[in-house]
Amino acid sequence: MKFFLDKHKFSVLAMGCLLSVATSCTDYMQTLNQDDKLITDEDLVQDANEGGILLPLMMNRIVATTTAVQTQQNLQAESFAGYLETPTPFLNNENTTTYFMVDGWNNTAWNTSTQNVMDQWLQMWKKGYETKYPDLYAIALIIKVTAAHRLVDTFGPYPYTKYGTSAQVTFDSEEEAYTAFFADLDKAVIALKAAEAANPNADKARFLKWDKSSLLGEYTSWIKLANTIKLRLAMRISKVKPALAKTEAEKAVDPANGGLLTDVGFSIVPTTTNPYYTMANAWSDTRMSAAVETFLKGFADPRLPVYAVAATDKAVAGQIKGIRAGSERPDKTRYQFYSLPNVSTTAPVKQVDVAESYFLKAEGALRGWNMGGTTQFFYEEGIKASFKANGASGVEGYLTGNTTQIPYIDPKNTANNSPAMTKITVKWNEADNFETKLERIITQKWIALYPEGTEAWSEFRRTGYPKLYPVAVTKNPDLPTGTFIKRLTYPSAVTNSGGDAVKAAVAAYLGGKDSAATPIWWDVE
Repeated sequence: MKFFLDKHKFSVLAMGCLLSVATSCTDYMQTLNQDDKLITDEDLVQDANEGGILLPLMMNRIVATTTAVQTQQNLQAESFAGYLETPTPFLNNENTTTYFMVDGWNNTAWNTSTQNVMDQWLQMWKKGYETKYPDLYAIALIIKVTAAHRLVDTFGPYPYTKYGTSAQVTFDSEEEAYTAFFADLDKAVIALKAAEAANPNADKARFLKWDKSSLLGEYTSWIKLANTIKLRLAMRISKVKPALAKTEAEKAVDPANGGLLTDVGFSIVPTTTNPYYTMANAWSDTRMSAAVETFLKGFADPRLPVYAVAATDKAVAGQIKGIRAGSERPDKTRYQFYSLPNVSTTAPVKQVDVAESYFLKAEGALRGWNMGGTTQFFYEEGIKASFKANGASGVEGYLTGNTTQIPYIDPKNTANNSPAMTKITVKWNEADNFETKLERIITQKWIALYPEGTEAWSEFRRTGYPKLYPVAVTKNPDLPTGTFIKRLTYPSAVTNSGGDAVKAAVAAYLGGKDSAATPIWWDVE
C-alpha cells in the first residue's frame, strides 16, 4: 500500500495503520509457516497469542528482510557508509548514491519501519496490551526504539512520542525523541525483568513462537538487546549531551540491569530468500564498495573473503574488487562483474552485531566512563567477537598488525583512483592521542558492523571515522565534491500529508531547509 493516498484520509500520525494491520500483517503472517494459517480467534486469546501476533512483522521491518531493503537502505545508507555500491546507473546516475534525492526511495526508507513497526506498536497500545501483556508489549517497545531511532538518525525530527494520537501531531526534535527512547527502553527492561522473576518459563509459552530472531524467544536476551541499544544511543549523544550520555551508558552496562549482547548478535532469518542474495545475484544491483576492499586488503583482514566474492571482470578477475561510491556508470556492465557480497539464500539479516557492545564499551572507557574494563581490552575483545561470528581465524596475529589501508585503483576509470585516506593500523597503541584511539575503535567497529549501513553511516557522521572516500560524482548542489551527505530529505508523502507539522519541524530543528546537507542534532564537530 502507498504511504499516503490523500491527506484528508491519512495523516502523518495515523500512517495508514488500520489498513497496514489488515493487509501487510496478514500477508506476512501467511508466509511464516503452515501452522500460522490455522490460527483461530480462540487461539488468539490462548497463551497471549493476540499479544504476540504482530511482533514478527515488526522485527522483520527494522532492517527489512525483504527486497524493500534495497531502497530502505541498500541504495542509500549502505552506499553512504562505504559498504555496498550499485553497478546499475539508476535514473541516469541521478540517485542517492550520487546524493540526488529520489522521492520514492526516501519514501521507502521512511515507510518500511513507520508502517510496519510504528503502526503495529500503535495497535498494541490502543488495545491496552501494555497492561494486559506487559512482557510482550515490552518486546514491542524494544523493537519500536530500535526501528525509530534509525528513522530519527536518517531523517531528523520524527513524530515519536505522540504517534497516532491525532491528525496533526507535532514532530519531536531529535533530542526529544532520544529522551523518549531511553524512557521506553527502561520501561521494557523493567517489564521483562518482572516477567522473568514471576515465571522464568513464561517467554517459552508466550513469546518463543513469535520470535523469528537469533535471540530465540528468551526474555533475558531481549533485555541484553535493550541495554545494547541504550548504550548505542548514549554514545550517539556523547558530544551534545555528555552528562546524560555517561549516565545512560553506565546504566546500560551495569550487570544488575541485565547485561549486553556479547555472545550472539541480533539478526532475523528471512521468510524467503535473503534480499541481499537477490539484489546481488538475481538483479546484479549491489556490489562491494571500494572502502571495504582497501581497508581489509590493507589490514590483511581474514574477514574479507567472508564478506565478498572474487570479481569475474577480466580486468580484475580473481581479485576482490569494489566500486568507489558515486562512480559514474555509463551502463551496468562497467562494474557488474566486480565483487559481489558473499551471502547465501538463507543467511540471516543483521540487525545488531555481536561485536558492537565491545566497541561501544571501548569508546566509553576512552571517554572516561565506567565500563568495567580498559579501552584496549574492549577494543580487542570486539575484534575477537567479530572474527568468531564470521568464522575467521588468525585473530591474534591480526591484533598485532601494523599495515595500513591501500590506495584504490579503478582500471575502468582512473578518475576514481585515490590514495589511502588514513594511516591507521590495527595494533593498539596506548601512547596514541584520543582521536587516533577513537579512529582505531570506529574503524574496527565499521568492519565488524558490515553490512548494516544505517548504523555505520550514523557512526561515520558522528565521529568522521572511518575515513571514507568522498563520492566520485555528486548530483546535489547542497553537497559539493568533497562533502558527505548528512541526512535524507522528507519524502513528498510526508511533506504533503504532514502539512504544518513538517514545516514547523524543518523551521525549528533543521535551520529552515529540508536539505541533505543539514546535520542531525548529534552530528557536531
